[in-house]
Amino acid sequence: MASTRQRAVCGFALLLVGVLSLLASMRYRERYRLSMDPIMRSSRVHACKPDTKIAFIKLHKTGGSTIMQVLHRFGYLRNLSFVQPSSNNINQLYPYGLQDIRKYLPPEGKEFDILTYHTIYDRARITQLLSGNATFVTILREPMDRLKSAFNYYQLARRFRIPGRNALQTFLENPERFDNKVDLRSSGAPISATKNPMAVELGYPLKDLSSNLSTSVRDKNIRDFVDKISREFGLVMVTEYFDESLVLLRRLLCWDMQDILYFKYNSYEYELRKNTVSERLVQNYRRHNAIDYALYEHFNRTLWRKINMAGGNFQEELAHFRWLQDKMRTHCNREFYDFAPIYIGETAWNAGFRIDATFCTWMKTWHMCYFTLLRDRNVRIQQDKQKLPTAKRLPRTGGIYSDPYCVLCENIKKHCTVHEYVTHLYHEGFLSPSQSSSSKITSIKSRHGGKPQPIS
Repeated sequence: MASTRQRAVCGFALLLVGVLSLLASMRYRERYRLSMDPIMRSSRVHACKPDTKIAFIKLHKTGGSTIMQVLHRFGYLRNLSFVQPSSNNINQLYPYGLQDIRKYLPPEGKEFDILTYHTIYDRARITQLLSGNATFVTILREPMDRLKSAFNYYQLARRFRIPGRNALQTFLENPERFDNKVDLRSSGAPISATKNPMAVELGYPLKDLSSNLSTSVRDKNIRDFVDKISREFGLVMVTEYFDESLVLLRRLLCWDMQDILYFKYNSYEYELRKNTVSERLVQNYRRHNAIDYALYEHFNRTLWRKINMAGGNFQEELAHFRWLQDKMRTHCNREFYDFAPIYIGETAWNAGFRIDATFCTWMKTWHMCYFTLLRDRNVRIQQDKQKLPTAKRLPRTGGIYSDPYCVLCENIKKHCTVHEYVTHLYHEGFLSPSQSSSSKITSIKSRHGGKPQPIS
């Protein structure tokens, strides 16, 4: 009897030890998972520091212009430094613009903060500009949808000399025949717009695109390339799940939710978008565009794996983000005479903030204005003119489009509205509210709505 009781006690003790060990192991794995997955970590640790070293590899026709706008606004308002072309051509960095990194180095040997303009992914050169701690992100699009967009944007039917209304179907019957007939350099796209363009812009070796490779070698090259991008990028977003991608980006970078609000840019409605493509022609294009399909399908699965790992609060956060998007768009699209600031309360995902005229201005400023204002700021720094007095009086001649307010004044006139530029002057500290009718913006009872004009 005693022996039986002793065996039972020993068995219970062993079971208890096993259960405690399992619980300890689960807690360790959970701590390890949260410490290793930055998206999971940043969603749960409120004390994390916002990431400001970001390399966004902007691919053609994947929705990257909207992401660029988000990065423009985030970096501009925090006075961060952007890797920019030396000319007024926003696409000058593509595809060979980072060959000589010395000419992009900012004053005093400081590192840049953000890369967001079209270029070819070259991690070694980019990290020399941004530091080895930079977070790399990009966005992919379903290849057939991307092809339709490229066909429309680059007018490929005309370039391929395909007559009739069914030019896309004609192309898809034999893509290889047409892809070798046209050079898109004149359109700003020296890489094929239809054959694995996303892969090539992400650094896939051109020599490996040869059709002379055996199937086994080609398949291995593709697998190795997908694995490489998986290792080197903190997040690969997906155009078809844009909001989900942005919420993951917010978590990865430890940003506030207001930082990822957006208006769509370079989004067009066109007839070709509605065209259906037969499964046979889709398979034709899959063979022609095999690397891009492999990338898209892998990172589409990866995106949803991250979302599923994020738990139930991800869907709550996504719903709040979409509510906030709708609130912001509705408010920022009101007429200036029917505009009063609204306050958004603090949540687990955002600090409290006001959607006022200034906020809406920076939400709606288009990319060429941001690009020009950033260039103007960079040139000013390089010329050592940054120590200007705050709220300096307007000069007698020349107005705000003159020194000391701008260096690239003609470009600013071309790419920014007066309202955008005056709001910029406030941000830079060159104007005070008393110098403009936009001082009315500060009153919550104001119905001015943010059309600031400098007092003459």
